Amino acid sequence: MINKTQTMSKTSKNTSLGVITGVFIFFLVLLGTNTFNEAYIQLKHSVVDEHIHAVLFYSLELIVLLFIAYGVCKVISNINEQKFFVKINYMLFYYMGVALLFLPLLHGLGDALDTAHDWKIIPMDVPVWSAMGTFLLIIAEIFRYGIRMKEEQELTI
Repeated sequence: MINKTQTMSKTSKNTSLGVITGVFIFFLVLLGTNTFNEAYIQLKHSVVDEHIHAVLFYSLELIVLLFIAYGVCKVISNINEQKFFVKINYMLFYYMGVALLFLPLLHGLGDALDTAHDWKIIPMDVPVWSAMGTFLLIIAEIFRYGIRMKEEQELTI
């Protein structure tokens, strides 16, 4: 009887986490689609006009954003599998934080080197991106500390 109750509560936790995750990803996709459409128009003009700098920087920004989306999905997947304090989550948070700090720098370089396009069309609020990157680095350190505590607990009898 206890196992059935524990199984049911575990299932309900995973289901509510799955619903919340689905809603979060849905709104993330809605926000990203608008920004991507604006970036895609600029990228298309850059390819047609053969502006290599713009193509390079738009492509790098897109790769960074896709990596961050992959990282978020992977962390959520690990949490759904009850893998909280594992090294992969720490590494994902760390690299996503670095990527978010790198993104405004990349955008600024694109703006400086490509004078043929208006880079202001794609919103890049540096303090917000930097704050999110710093926040993810703090989360990464919390996870690293949690991993260390988990390892110490496993060694303690």
